[in-house]
Amino acid sequence: MTSNLVPPSPLFSPGRAGGEQRWTLDDIPWQAIAHDRLAGREDLFILLATASLVEASTALFTRNLVDHFRGDEEVTRWLDENWLPEEMQHGQALRRYVETAWPDFAWEDVYRPFLDEYTPCCRLDALEAERSLEMVSRCVVETGTASYYTTLSRASPEPVLALLARRIAADEVRHYKHFYRHFRRYRQQENIRRSAVFGALWRRLRMTEGEDSYIALKHVYLARHPGRGFDPRVYRAVRREFRRSLFAQFPHAMGVKMLLKPLGLPPRVGRLFEPLVEALARRLVP
Repeated sequence: MTSNLVPPSPLFSPGRAGGEQRWTLDDIPWQAIAHDRLAGREDLFILLATASLVEASTALFTRNLVDHFRGDEEVTRWLDENWLPEEMQHGQALRRYVETAWPDFAWEDVYRPFLDEYTPCCRLDALEAERSLEMVSRCVVETGTASYYTTLSRASPEPVLALLARRIAADEVRHYKHFYRHFRRYRQQENIRRSAVFGALWRRLRMTEGEDSYIALKHVYLARHPGRGFDPRVYRAVRREFRRSLFAQFPHAMGVKMLLKPLGLPPRVGRLFEPLVEALARRLVP
């Protein structure tokens, strides 16, 4: 088994974290993982291993966000000193869980080629041009991760995983609130219309099945099933299986509320939109 911590990124130094972590790896009872409850749960293995790869690479994208919001010290300091350390901790925790629960999985050997392929996808030009709309995009991402980990916490047959997923989900909800607060500030400064907000929301939703999830799932799947092929058809089939096993636990009300909030719709209009938004929210879980 490899070590339990993600190797430090050149973009991330734990000593730079300015805020207190809400929880640490020492708060998770790793020794209490009930291995028998994970027997045959290939879906949980792939979901957790895939998420660990993406979360462990947060530093790549944080650099782009810091550059995009350069000059706004409140935003860039929070990204650098709070958001990044917490997101990196998610990657560390997920890796440790995967390596403890499935010790035959060589995480490090999978992460390196994944990172080589994933790095070019983290481009500055992938961000929204207007800062307010990039905050909307961040809200969609945090909605997705909060919904994802809430679903895992509810669906997990293993108590330690349920605890870990709840911890991460709570972090993601706090991150959403922070991005939303700055979205409101930038929206006033930039005089952004609701139609533009909807456009940014829709563009980010369309990216939920984009390059990062495809690349991560490919590397985990091929490591788990050497000799098999992986292409978009296999990717879609695996995701369909995930949906069948997880959707009963999806936090529909939470996802709808979080997605609708940046639009600032009147309550009556919001209720009319809820069925559509619920269908969109379901896209946020693999």
